[in-house]
Amino acid sequence: MKRFLLFVVFIVAIVLCALAVFGSCGSGNTPKGVAIKSMECLKNKDFKGYTDLMYFSKKDLENPEKVQSEKESCQGLLQKAFAQEAESKGNIKDYSIVKQMVEDSAAVVKMAVVSTKDEKDTIDIKLRKDDNGDWKIDTKK
Repeated sequence: MKRFLLFVVFIVAIVLCALAVFGSCGSGNTPKGVAIKSMECLKNKDFKGYTDLMYFSKKDLENPEKVQSEKESCQGLLQKAFAQEAESKGNIKDYSIVKQMVEDSAAVVKMAVVSTKDEKDTIDIKLRKDDNGDWKIDTKK
């Protein structure tokens, strides 16, 4: 009985460790995590959420009005582009990470995207670290 109880405790510990390790994959401040967040924003048409993930340099951030104006402009462009895309291909139904390439403070996450009209496409999400070490979508490249 003592061995069985020890075995159960051991299995529970392994399961908890696995959940901690795998539960953190693809979330948080990683290139994959930010790519997933950005795709969720696009899927849900949360263009403000998407622009909140965009990279702005330290110099850009010194002018908050300009940053806000740029974000609002980008939100409008995204909304128009997605309306046109939805007409031809449909909305985003599903997506998955195909590949991640990280080099120093830059990364590219290749995503496979499936639309509601079953159109399939592959996109690259370019990211870079900001001055705080957070991964952000790099729209300037």
